[in-house]
Amino acid sequence: MLVAIAGNPNTGKSTIFNELTGAHQHIGNWPGVTVEKKEGEMSFEGERIRVVDLPGTYSLTAYSLEERIARNFIIEEKPDVIIDVIDSSNLERNLYLLTELMELSDRIVVALNMFDEAKRKYKIDVNKMSQLLGIPVIPTVATRGFGISDLQKVIVKGEFKIKKFEYPSDVEERIKKIENEIEEMGLKNARWHAIKLIENDVDVISKFRNEKKILHLAEHMRHEIEDIYGGDIETLMTSFRYSFAHGLFHEVAERINVGGVTITDMIDYVVAHKIFGIPIFLAVMYLAFNFVFLVAAPFQDIIDFAFNGKDVAGGHINGLIDISYMWMSSFLPQWASSLINYGILRGLAAVLTFTPIIMLLFLVLSILEDSGYLARVAFLMDRITRKMGLEGRGIIPLMLGFGCNVPAVMATRALKNEKERKLSMALNPLVPCGARIQVFAFITSIFFTNNQALVLWSLLILSMIVVFVMGFIYSRTIFKGEGEPFVMELPPYRVPTLKGITVHMWEKSEGFLRKAGTIIVGAATIIWFLAALPWGVKYGSPQSYIGQIAFLIAPAGKYLGLTPQAIIALIFGFFAKEVVIDVLFVLYGTKGAIAIAMTPLQAYSFLLFILFYTPCVATLATIYEEAKSLKFVTFVVLEGLLLAIVFSFAAYTIGLALGVGT
Repeated sequence: MLVAIAGNPNTGKSTIFNELTGAHQHIGNWPGVTVEKKEGEMSFEGERIRVVDLPGTYSLTAYSLEERIARNFIIEEKPDVIIDVIDSSNLERNLYLLTELMELSDRIVVALNMFDEAKRKYKIDVNKMSQLLGIPVIPTVATRGFGISDLQKVIVKGEFKIKKFEYPSDVEERIKKIENEIEEMGLKNARWHAIKLIENDVDVISKFRNEKKILHLAEHMRHEIEDIYGGDIETLMTSFRYSFAHGLFHEVAERINVGGVTITDMIDYVVAHKIFGIPIFLAVMYLAFNFVFLVAAPFQDIIDFAFNGKDVAGGHINGLIDISYMWMSSFLPQWASSLINYGILRGLAAVLTFTPIIMLLFLVLSILEDSGYLARVAFLMDRITRKMGLEGRGIIPLMLGFGCNVPAVMATRALKNEKERKLSMALNPLVPCGARIQVFAFITSIFFTNNQALVLWSLLILSMIVVFVMGFIYSRTIFKGEGEPFVMELPPYRVPTLKGITVHMWEKSEGFLRKAGTIIVGAATIIWFLAALPWGVKYGSPQSYIGQIAFLIAPAGKYLGLTPQAIIALIFGFFAKEVVIDVLFVLYGTKGAIAIAMTPLQAYSFLLFILFYTPCVATLATIYEEAKSLKFVTFVVLEGLLLAIVFSFAAYTIGLALGVGT
């Protein structure tokens, strides 16, 4: 049995998915795209049920990638049951998606989630709603597990006698004419296809490109409806659905406590304030970074000591790497023992050393997201980005860039305006992704122990300023054009649940660890060979391959404060930014050796270069797929390199002149 979970963003869809599937779930990507795909299994009375969590969408018009994924899955996979998760505290707005789902499937279950919040606003007649729709309606509070067992029961044993949503009679007559023609073709779900042909849906029209008779009929019916009601067909069909949602809401819900100021209103008056909102956001992020580094530090020290040992007054206490090397040397060739321990194991140790920072960072971000605060951040930042020509939903891909630039670039598909798409893709690599932030955390933990949060905070602020300035320039030169208006839902504030934030933290951390176990450790092995070959030279010496590379490129970093080893790390960072950490470990051996090799000024120049230089190969490949232009990809590469050189040169030159950090 196959069950799909649909719903608007911020309705608790993922929480219901987690409650239904528990630990029996896995996360990947939808075929051909980098949008996250969640699948899991649940069992009820001996029946095994596959559950798929569809991307959150407000509609199924297929304008955005998420809408297209959700719609195509329902059409092509034909799930046995669709669960429409509705934020019942915002019932009327959430009912619009239900009208579209009712056109696609006869087997729908409505999960009235956040029912505890809704009861403070409405009195909802659940039974009447179920009778009017002809489908099961289950109140749920997913964060407490309330209603989940009832939801499981109706998935398997529920009765479905759906009462199809009907348009005005003039429209229904014309839908029926097209529907009859489609039925003669033997195509399933003829009514839905007829509606989409009338709506001039590009994807559906492409299916009928060889059926000229049906296309002409649909065009004729479309024009007749527009003539009757006066307006474009898209607006008309949308208004019909909203009218149904409005009428249903007033049939089943009675408002209580009308008026009055809510807690959300009071909090928003401060944190979403047009003047104080952004300073508050910057302060929140600064405190968040301080918390992450303060709590992570002892765990990092323990892991570092366990693997690498520690220099003490009486000598050096060996860690697992040295102990393992000496043990393996007794029965393996020296080169094999060195490869395993100082290549592969040291690479793994580098990853594990800063894993506490990553997990805590994702924990904090999950709290901010689940509480509803990050939605306010997008709202606040939109006020600024409008001035740089990136209006509307263009702010969302930029925010996603703080996680990973690859899905952030993919998310630009949601933008209807080609100018905005190109502008967003050009600016996105300038947003420090999670991988770059990991490198920042590592470097600052070595050179800026007392001001770690402040240094990282300064890098993020600089990134935001550069994105704004470059956007302002680009929108008036290279990417001229009108932007789209921005409409965004601000969910009510909620207290995040321990289970919810733990799941989100682990999902993101697991992805990083999985990547670290392949790309990073693999890169460490390659780096070891370059440092060990040709055979007979001292490991990492000037005579080794990596030493020879360092000698050749050393002049390039002289005026930027970059050591040859740092430049090598940057080159390997082209494949994945996390690899920079591993390269430094392989070349220097320990954090202490890295601290001696560079001054704080050189370290800061190094951080600035990483902040802006060429994005990873996966991001560039994604940009090419989206823009279909090698010229545009070259522009993005040169943009990053130029900014990196300018800022590193300026910081190092000014720092030397002032004698700061030398």
